[in-house]
Amino acid sequence: METHTIDLPGRRRLGYCRLGSAGGAPVMSFHGGLSCRLESVFADDLCSRLGVNLIAPDRPGIGLSDCSPGRTLLDWPSDVEALADALGFDRFAVMGWSAGGPFALACAHRIGDRLTAVASVAGVAPLDWPGCITGLGLGVDRFLFRLARRHAGVAGRLLAPARWSPSGVIRRLLVHALRASGDADAEFIAASSVGEFADSMLESLRPGGLGTAHDYHLLGGDWGFSPADIETEVFIWHGLDDGLVPSSHARRLADALPSPRLNLVPEHGHFLPRRCMRDLLLALLGRPRDRSIGDG
Repeated sequence: METHTIDLPGRRRLGYCRLGSAGGAPVMSFHGGLSCRLESVFADDLCSRLGVNLIAPDRPGIGLSDCSPGRTLLDWPSDVEALADALGFDRFAVMGWSAGGPFALACAHRIGDRLTAVASVAGVAPLDWPGCITGLGLGVDRFLFRLARRHAGVAGRLLAPARWSPSGVIRRLLVHALRASGDADAEFIAASSVGEFADSMLESLRPGGLGTAHDYHLLGGDWGFSPADIETEVFIWHGLDDGLVPSSHARRLADALPSPRLNLVPEHGHFLPRRCMRDLLLALLGRPRDRSIGDG
């Protein structure tokens, strides 16, 4: 794994890690909520074998990236374009997991002509329908969406102290909280990979909690665009047994998008990339699948 930063307009830094094959097909992966670029490290060897150059950036105010006061969801594509230009990518694919899904959709809306493929993986739909927040399986998500929508600064200050927590404490709290995801994710929760997720969460709060809180603020409000306005084809991958972001989100996205490719995966939960990354990448690259779903 290579970790870098680039300078953006406004004297901001954007942090990212580079995984897999440096000369491979470029794919940008957008992290979920309470997470950061480290979320994608597990895929390093797989990307090398597939010839994929996986770029995982931190969003503003998260991990190694500086805050961007007043940013909107539609500001993210400009940061992505700047990163692509710095790396010499003319065209590239994007994928977003969980809370990262809407950021992939924002890129499809704003810079679709530069994208070879787009995927929302276990992603949230616009949170503007009755019961959409109460239906989320993680209590901290329900709390943060409600609080950050009106008081992002308060939410950020509440999150900030967690960055000084021992990794073992965060790991135990995550195991307890993630049991809400259901039996489909039991293998992930029991595995040592929960420790990697805890490390990603702690790193996301390196600059404090405001960046993460602002993510929740953006996703819980008006996105600034409608999925119905996206002209680019979008892959939607979602586990049918997702206990954290119910598959109803995928169905709503598919109903709204003009060109969706919906794939509801039986007996899979929220941590779909951990179990299906090979097939996700092959789909984004337009290559035939050489293994069945679930082989990793």
